This record gives sequence, C-alpha cells and structure tokens, in this order.
Amino acid sequence: MLINLIRTDGEMSKADLTRASGLSAQTATVIVNRLVEEGLLKAGKAVKGKVGQPSTPYSLNPEGALSIGIKVGRRSLEVASMSFDYKIVKRLVKRYDFPHLETIKRDVLSNIDALFGEMSQQQRDKVVGIGMAIPDDLSAWEATVGAPAGEMADWADADLANDVSEAFGLPVKSLNDASAACLAEIALGNSARHACFAYFYIGTFIGGGVAIGGQLFNGQHNLAGAIASLPIAATSSGVAPQLLEGASLHYLEQAANAAGLNEESFYHDDDIGAPCTAIFHEWLENAAPQIAFAAMSVQAFLDPDAIVIDSSLHPKLTLKLIDKIRTAISSHYDHRGLAQLNISAGENGLSARAIGSGIVPFLSEFSLESSF
Repeated sequence: MLINLIRTDGEMSKADLTRASGLSAQTATVIVNRLVEEGLLKAGKAVKGKVGQPSTPYSLNPEGALSIGIKVGRRSLEVASMSFDYKIVKRLVKRYDFPHLETIKRDVLSNIDALFGEMSQQQRDKVVGIGMAIPDDLSAWEATVGAPAGEMADWADADLANDVSEAFGLPVKSLNDASAACLAEIALGNSARHACFAYFYIGTFIGGGVAIGGQLFNGQHNLAGAIASLPIAATSSGVAPQLLEGASLHYLEQAANAAGLNEESFYHDDDIGAPCTAIFHEWLENAAPQIAFAAMSVQAFLDPDAIVIDSSLHPKLTLKLIDKIRTAISSHYDHRGLAQLNISAGENGLSARAIGSGIVPFLSEFSLESSF
C-alpha cells in the first residue's frame, strides 16, 4: 500500500504515509523502515519544518527491483528492462512481416539474454519477473496480416510465457497487448486522474481496455475492452464487419506499401510529406467515424469519466485522429441520455504496450491489485 501511495503521489514522509494510509504511526514506521532495508525505498534529505522534528521524505529506489517486459505485436517485437520507478532502462526492437512463432521465440530468448548480459549479478538478482503483452488468438489473424497459409497455425497451441519462464527460471505473466497499453495509461498517464475510463489503442490492429477504480478491469474471460470485435453496423443478412477491419493501422500500412511509401514514417516522423499525408487523411475518413461509433457505444454502456485514445502513430498524427473522432461524435450522433463525452489523448503512445508489459511483474510482486 505504501509503495503505491509513493508511486502515485511522489515522495512522502512517514507522517504523510500515516495520514494517507490510515495506518497507525508505529505501523507505518515499521513498514517504511523495512522497505528501506529491502532497498525498495530510499530516504531523501530531511526537511526542517517550523514546528517539531525535521521531516524525511521517502521515494522509490529505481534500482530496488527490476523487470523485463515483452511486447509481441503483429508487426514488431519489443523486449525491455524496466526499473522500479517504471522507467525503461534498455529496449530492443525487431520488426517483421508477420509473427512467426519460432522466430519470435528465438528473438525473445536472445534479447532477454542480451539484457541480462548488460546487468551486474546484483541487478540480475533484483529482476522480479517477466511480463508479456501479446494479442489474443494470434493464429486467427493469419490472413488479415498477410502471412502465408499455415505459417501462424502454431500459435493456437503455443505457450510462449511458459517457454520463457522455463528458460530463465522467472515467473512470467501475460496479458492482451491493448490491455497492457491501458495498464501503462493507468500507471504513467491519466493525468486528469479519471477513476473510470475506457481506453482505445490504435495499433496494427485496434484494441482496448477498461480502467475502474484505478485498476485494469479484465472481465470474466480476460476480454474486457475487446473493442476490435465491436460490430460497426447493424445487419439482417451476412456478417457485420468489425471495428478492426476499418480502424486499424494495418490498412494504413497496406495503402502506403501499395503506393511505394515507407510505412514507418507514420510512427516516427513529424512531417510525413504530401503523399503520406494524403494516404493518412484517406484512412482517417474511414477510421475516425468507426471509432466515433464505438466511442458512443462504450459511453452509453459504461458511462466512464473519459474515453482515452492513444496509438502507435507519431503523437501529432494521433492528435489529428482524435480531432477527427471528436468532430464525428459532435456532428453525427444524438447525445440524449448520455453524459458529455470526454475524449482524452493517451500519454504513452508507441511505448504503451511495452511499458505495460514491464509493469505487470511489479504489480504481481508488490501490489494489492488482484488481477495479477
């Protein structure tokens, strides 16, 4: 509890922690002293007040514990080490045309080895676990990502988390990649301190998450926030298309490739040039109204404080997407019976999923949050 308070509010004295936690002064003091002895907290310089003894502030010790985060995406792999204050220490990234299981497994193991190779034995001993952010049911998306037939079938029976755990003798916790991004927003975003928000993450495929009471809500089958599967139209015949089919960056990348343009520019460049801008705006015209429809549906059902939208796009392009979504919501939908929609920008962008994966082991080890 005291770790979470300091993580949320910054450095605090024992008196501050006593008031905020509701614990007795003696209990709070015993816990703080133990956490300092364990290296998880560090004492700052005493501050002399007007009355009484000087007050010593305590903060998280970044080197008190470490984790490894893994993001397996449909187009890229990230493996990163993270310090106890939720900062990425080192990140290794690989890109590919599609997620081939044996290639991913090889790269995950070699990248973790590389990260461990740069640590001292003392640092290695402080790694509390490994988190893995990975899309659900990867084998089902073979045709959508353009993989050769049968090349992703192995994912149906794969247990990559167990393979990694056996290789390194550490606990491995996995969750959906968009849920990991939502977790990162809870921990390192959400500056407005929304108690309840729906989270949309537009990556290669769109995904989402739900935050309630400052915690990630996973649902009965760990599928809460699965906005990619939302239908975007009513139908009395055939099969209604899903949100992922029009609002995912996969289709923006496809259009760029077909025009002979570099898809990476959408993620890293401030000025993408006229040809890429034209393709981006064409994608926006299709994607933004669909995301707006989903946002209206979520607002009606969940009644959140906000709908937070983030993406792996360059931050300026993410803001353009959000502006287009806001315009679609205000122009084309009846808001009667609903609270005013508060559409906010996420704060972690391209790094959100990797950050979330690295946070999971810390929550499992130190948090009261039961989801992990």
